[in-house]
Amino acid sequence: MVVKLQVYKKSSPNGKITMYLARRDYIDHATHVDPIEGVVSLDPNYVQSRNVYVQIVLQFRFGREDDESMGYTFLKTLYIGNTQVYPPVTDITASEIQRNLMAKLGNFAFAFSIDFPMLASPSYSLQQGRDDMGALMGLEYELMAYVGANESDIHKRSTSRLSVRRLVECPKALYQMPPPRSSLSKTFFTCSGALCIRASLPAPVFRPGENVPVSIIIKNQTSREVKRLKVKVVQQAQVPMFSLKEVKEQTLIKTDEPITLAPGVSVERNVTLMVTAPSKTKHGEVFLQAKAKSEDPDVLAPSTIPNPNVDFADIFGIHVNYVVRVKAVFGALTGDAVLDLPFTLAIER
Repeated sequence: MVVKLQVYKKSSPNGKITMYLARRDYIDHATHVDPIEGVVSLDPNYVQSRNVYVQIVLQFRFGREDDESMGYTFLKTLYIGNTQVYPPVTDITASEIQRNLMAKLGNFAFAFSIDFPMLASPSYSLQQGRDDMGALMGLEYELMAYVGANESDIHKRSTSRLSVRRLVECPKALYQMPPPRSSLSKTFFTCSGALCIRASLPAPVFRPGENVPVSIIIKNQTSREVKRLKVKVVQQAQVPMFSLKEVKEQTLIKTDEPITLAPGVSVERNVTLMVTAPSKTKHGEVFLQAKAKSEDPDVLAPSTIPNPNVDFADIFGIHVNYVVRVKAVFGALTGDAVLDLPFTLAIER
């Protein structure tokens, strides 16, 4: 049997340096991220006494390009994880793929291995809206191999660049967690008694496109009548490095049911919602997993699984999670009772 292996290749504009990768998607396992392993081939007559480096470039756009004005940009670029490939300064235990590539490319092909930054988040991007033209909020990674006298001596003509993605894998331990359950008892200034809500999900983890069944019990022990029951799936996004309190919420799907729940009456409801990326709006509001190709379908950003050794406030990038929100509505003056059920959205790798 012949096994066909795809290799990604990118040369610098002057053709003097070429980078090879066996893959462009790397899995974030929460405790660690798969290292980027590849091979760089070079022209020794061009490089001469200079060095060849490989570096990860992290680009975090925290606002729309269309909103930039007066020279102000919503973009932060970090050059991180630099490693010297030539002349070799460390011993690399080459993988089988790297050994095969070096054998094919000749004496001036060198293996490298470089790690993603621990503090950065996965590759996310804002959904492209119908009226969006420029770059949108999101986090992207790029691998860069270049020739220079030192690490900061970078010239476009002798630089090879390949985009890579950091994708989330849901740890198996999360699948074994108890199903989400929560309860709420709320009192109101304009009436006596309390409203009690209990809600539960059948599993702690769901995948995009799956149905999410929600079991709800409401006990109206107030002196007012409950008029509506609203249930929705909400994507919550934060940028911890800017604010730990500001949370951007976007409704993915919802139901709005009129009910007549008189004082002293209880009701049970089973609601099923499908977790999927919404159709495009005027401006994108939902975070997606970054695409390998622009024509790829929209896939909701999976829940961010933070590294347990990293302080949440130090995370550089976007943190995404999901909740099912149950809201009992009394109407004007009295107020609402809101209960959130968090769950994990995972994508199979």
